[in-house]
Amino acid sequence: MVGCILLMLSGKVEGHLFVNSMHTPFLDFFFTYFTHVGGGTFVVVGSIALSILSWKRFGPSVLALGLFNLILVAGITQSLKHLVFSDALRPVGFIGRKFLHTVPGVELHTSNSFPSGHTAAGFAFFAFVAFLYGKRWWAQVVFALAAILVGYSRIYLSQHFLEDAVFGGTIGLVCFVLSYVSISNLKFGKALKQINLRSSETSST
Repeated sequence: MVGCILLMLSGKVEGHLFVNSMHTPFLDFFFTYFTHVGGGTFVVVGSIALSILSWKRFGPSVLALGLFNLILVAGITQSLKHLVFSDALRPVGFIGRKFLHTVPGVELHTSNSFPSGHTAAGFAFFAFVAFLYGKRWWAQVVFALAAILVGYSRIYLSQHFLEDAVFGGTIGLVCFVLSYVSISNLKFGKALKQINLRSSETSST
């Protein structure tokens, strides 16, 4: 919602240049590496690892949820990027490298900007993490901030515009909800509803 409000208040280029102007050496270093949290390797390995840790309690339903979540978000974002919005230019291609602060060592892409795949994967992954381990409100806040930082890193590094990150995050959340509804309604996925029930009971106490 905040992202949508910012989109309405600022222009595509002006908003990006404003974010791009707020750079420091520390943020350059931090976001260069933190942005990979939304990368395919991290979210796949992370989802599998968390599923293994939860296997004894919840069985294969957690692994099915984690993997289907990522398959769905990857399928939707890549289809949109390469089939529907294939002509969408990224900041360096739309604005020009000479007008942007760039971080040494970060390879900047020029095309397939919309939506942000890293942001979508980051939101889908951290929604999965929050579902498993977000029994406390502060844990949910931490996971939400982590997802937001993935999206912000894509803007900070001039890999995407704000609109790419906002819609990427929305896609990630929708994909997790669809994955949960799909898997939890299968016979072997009933345990997922027990996770939700126990989380609610813990929060209420």
